[in-house]
Amino acid sequence: MIRITAVAVILLLAACGGEQLDGEGLAEGVSARGQFTRASQLYFRGRLSASLEEFNGVVYRFPDSPFAQDARLAVRRIESDLSTGETNGNGSALPDRLSARVAVVGRTTVTSSVNRTVNLLSSFCPSVAGMADDQSSDLTMLFHAEGYGESASVVADSLDRWLLRPEGIPLRPGDELIEAVSPGYDILVIIGTDAVFEPSVP
Repeated sequence: MIRITAVAVILLLAACGGEQLDGEGLAEGVSARGQFTRASQLYFRGRLSASLEEFNGVVYRFPDSPFAQDARLAVRRIESDLSTGETNGNGSALPDRLSARVAVVGRTTVTSSVNRTVNLLSSFCPSVAGMADDQSSDLTMLFHAEGYGESASVVADSLDRWLLRPEGIPLRPGDELIEAVSPGYDILVIIGTDAVFEPSVP
């Protein structure tokens, strides 16, 4: 879990600003401030890999910006966070085991991706089930029941590391949807046709 430090304070202050927001409520990231704010928001949502990519974007796209130095500091901190704990076969950090029950749903055309996601999540989620639903969204997204936002952020961060596309996984509360699609589960992962796994992911 991310610890509150001076870095976190810097990020929190930087995240406050009048930036344009996308559909997830994240800053658009077209300027140095915007990308830094977007990275900060992702950090506080627990999506470390996506946050790391955005902070690196600030460093390389805007090296002379006053935000670049703080972005470098954030990169070092996030790399440290990601390097702690167990690692899997490709060297990625594995999160602590979660108590949440996870349903992974997708159309029959993406059954192999659903099964792959189930296998990966099973490494730290004790209860994971794959389900086929041809009425499900063709976009990859994640919903969580009340009280499971923190666990859902861990799952979303793992998906961010495993998937080449999409670059960010929308994460939303969804008690009613979960009850309708996968009753008895705490987190609903929808694997869409847009999901493409990183080549290094087994």
